Amino acid sequence: MTDEEALKARVDELIENLNYYLRNYHRLIGLGYRKSVLDAEIEYLKSEIQCLSAIR
Repeated sequence: MTDEEALKARVDELIENLNYYLRNYHRLIGLGYRKSVLDAEIEYLKSEIQCLSAIR
């Protein structure tokens, strides 16, 4: 796997994780996840995607 392929795979993985948290946000809070932790994770994923996308 080349660096470009690895970078694309990482971005795809981050997008998949972000979509999961956004789709299941209210359900996860209902299961006992802390809202502040979910919000922080979502913000982290967004910033990581932006940084890696800028490299590509």
